[in-house]
Amino acid sequence: MELGIFKTQSKPAPIAAADYLKAKLDYEASPYGLKETLESTPGNIVLVDVRDEEAFRKEHILGATNIPASELVKRLADLPKDRTIVTYCWDMTCALAPKAALELAQKGFKVQFLAGGIEEWKKKGYAVKKSA
Repeated sequence: MELGIFKTQSKPAPIAAADYLKAKLDYEASPYGLKETLESTPGNIVLVDVRDEEAFRKEHILGATNIPASELVKRLADLPKDRTIVTYCWDMTCALAPKAALELAQKGFKVQFLAGGIEEWKKKGYAVKKSA
C-alpha cells in the first residue's frame, strides 16, 4: 500500500511507531511549552543554543547559554545533571539541537530539544535578545 509519494515500510521498524512518537513528544519541547516552563519554573531548565557564536551574538532566546555543537563534548562539565537541558538551533530542518540532545542523553543528562528552533520561537512572537 502506498500513501501518495510515501511507501509503507517493507522491513520491520526498530521500534514501533507508537513508541517512537511517544518518545518524540517526551523529548521535544514546543515553543509554547518551553515558554510556559521558563516562566513558571525557570530553575528547572538550562537553555542551550548550539548554534555558532556569531549567530548567538546576533540573537538568542533570553536566558540561553551558547555552547556551539562542535564544543559540546568539551564543555559537558559546564552543564548540570540535575536540571533539564533544552537545546535549540536555527529551524525545523536544523539537526544540531536533536543531535546535541542525543549526545547529552547518552552522557546521562536530562534533555529535550526545541522543535523548530529559534525561528519557530520568533514566529510565535516570543522575545529574543538581539545585538545592538
